Amino acid sequence: MGQGIQNALKKSVDDELGASQHDFIDSSELMEAANVGLAVFSSDLTLLTANDRYYELCGYSRDEIRPGISLSDLIKFSLEKRNLDPTEIETTISTSLRRLKGTESHQFRFEVENGGYISITRRKAGQGKMFETVQELTGAEPIAHGSDQLGKLADLARMRLAFALEGMADGFALYDDQDRLVNYNKKYVELNPHIADMIMPGSRYEDMLREGVRRKGFDLHGMEPEAYIEWRLEQHLNPGEPYISQLTDGRWIRLNDHKTDDGGIVSVRADISDLKAHEVENKRISGDLSQASSRLDEALNNMVQGLCMFDADQKLILCNKQYLTMYGFSDEVVKPGIHMPDIMRYSISLGNYRDEDAQLALENRSKSRNLSERTTIKQYLKDGRVIAVLNEPMSSGGTIATYQDISTLEQHEARLVAYNKKLESSNRELQDFAYVASHDLQEPLRKIETFGDRLVRKHGELLPEDGQMYLDRMQNAAGRMRLLINDLLGYSRVTTKAKPFVEVNLQKVLDGVLSDIQMRLEETRGVVESSDLPIIPADNTQMRQLLQNLISNALKFCRPDVAPIVKISAEKAVIHTENGIPRDIWRLCVADNGIGFDNQYKNQIFAIFQRLHGRLEYEGTGIGLATCRKIVERHHGTIDANGVPGEGATFTIELPAEQEQSEE
Repeated sequence: MGQGIQNALKKSVDDELGASQHDFIDSSELMEAANVGLAVFSSDLTLLTANDRYYELCGYSRDEIRPGISLSDLIKFSLEKRNLDPTEIETTISTSLRRLKGTESHQFRFEVENGGYISITRRKAGQGKMFETVQELTGAEPIAHGSDQLGKLADLARMRLAFALEGMADGFALYDDQDRLVNYNKKYVELNPHIADMIMPGSRYEDMLREGVRRKGFDLHGMEPEAYIEWRLEQHLNPGEPYISQLTDGRWIRLNDHKTDDGGIVSVRADISDLKAHEVENKRISGDLSQASSRLDEALNNMVQGLCMFDADQKLILCNKQYLTMYGFSDEVVKPGIHMPDIMRYSISLGNYRDEDAQLALENRSKSRNLSERTTIKQYLKDGRVIAVLNEPMSSGGTIATYQDISTLEQHEARLVAYNKKLESSNRELQDFAYVASHDLQEPLRKIETFGDRLVRKHGELLPEDGQMYLDRMQNAAGRMRLLINDLLGYSRVTTKAKPFVEVNLQKVLDGVLSDIQMRLEETRGVVESSDLPIIPADNTQMRQLLQNLISNALKFCRPDVAPIVKISAEKAVIHTENGIPRDIWRLCVADNGIGFDNQYKNQIFAIFQRLHGRLEYEGTGIGLATCRKIVERHHGTIDANGVPGEGATFTIELPAEQEQSEE
């Protein structure tokens, strides 16, 4: 052996046998003289030396096992030679090393390759060293060593127990009647990482608990450290129901302690972090659902309308307070589970319906039993109220019904219908009056004009000067009246002589208008410019009247010494109605370079008989632009004007590119 190993062995033997005996026995001689196998391990459990008998009994060769090998590798080598399962090998090594920590010595049997058994004793020595003694077990030693078969079974049982403990999903620890740790598994250490260095046989539970608190391994949840320790000790020493503790790394541990018959305590630790997380999540979801349900109830009960939900069998699922109030129902009667026909019969018993209306209401409900599309019905209650019921089908086969009191709306609609009828009658009377008046007034006016002309021809020279003046005024007034009657007749004919809409070529209409006013254009030196005008659905005669009025207006209100120029253009555009629906239109613009007007009067110029200038300045009756507006409105369009004083005016007309229906 090397000198260093011999010195270490010598010192170990000195410690075991005492200095006085060393004076007579050399350590190497002692090792080789022994009839048992001897091996010495250092404090870190590496092999220092072993005698030949040790190698012989264990079946090792000095080439395989050399000084310096660790005890764990030595055990692994022995077990691998027996072809044991790797997991079982690791468990055996762990158990062997744990036993060395907890006891001063221990003995066990081991089956060697030749089928025999050896007894191995490991004993701690001074300065942390460990002696291993190996001796052969023979049939002559039944009393000293017991039955080999029983020993084998005992070793197997211990091995299986150790394997079972290490295979547990939960942490396991056994404490004796003095509350000192006897045995434990790896999971127990994992669940107590803050005191892993203290978990070893012989450690007291209270000492480990206090050190764990001191190292801040536990979440005390606001408790004082000493109060927390007292609580944990009480749960441990007087176990009852399982309890929960949280580690500072966030994990939740369920602790379950039980007393043993000999006064010890079995402690089981389970990591329930996932379960706790699910519990927290379930509470959150439950809280969210509860809050959502509360908000839904609040929303339902604050609705202006009544609301009910029925399943496929027309059985009530839910309803709000407004529904109960609307019909005077008791919530003790109308509640989830009641069928719709029963609700109707209950409502009839409260006097909500007249007899005929009650029967109609029952029939309407039976028809909606297999509702597959939205329906709306009106219920006429005995007290005069009108309830609109909207039934909306659900995918599950049930219905959602909303109830709205439309009594006021019905009254307004009835009044509106009556007002419309009166207005239509009044409009017809007004149109008839305008037509009749303008038509029938022409005959007496014609007589005034005829006899006035005769009076001028036959007796004009005989009349005094003032008589001739009166006659001139009479004839001028008759002329103005003739013009007014004709314009009024044209205004009334927009509706009384209206023609159906047809495809109208506005360019051809304009050409006809220009032909009619050719002399007027020559008198004023006026010019009309136009781009290609479209074909639109319209009343041809009224389109001609519209363009003629606008062009004539431009020629009339021209600036002195400035030749009038009228420009007519058209473009297609898209506008949106009040409901947001896009609509194709034609936008016509008629612009002139005349005297213009102040835009504050733009609405006034379209009113009938309204004029911005005196009769002596510009001729006319004030009906022309009113007629234009009436024509445009009859065509479902709009007309607007924009003027600049001294520069001119532009009239913008928007007409639908497609009429919804032709009109008579």
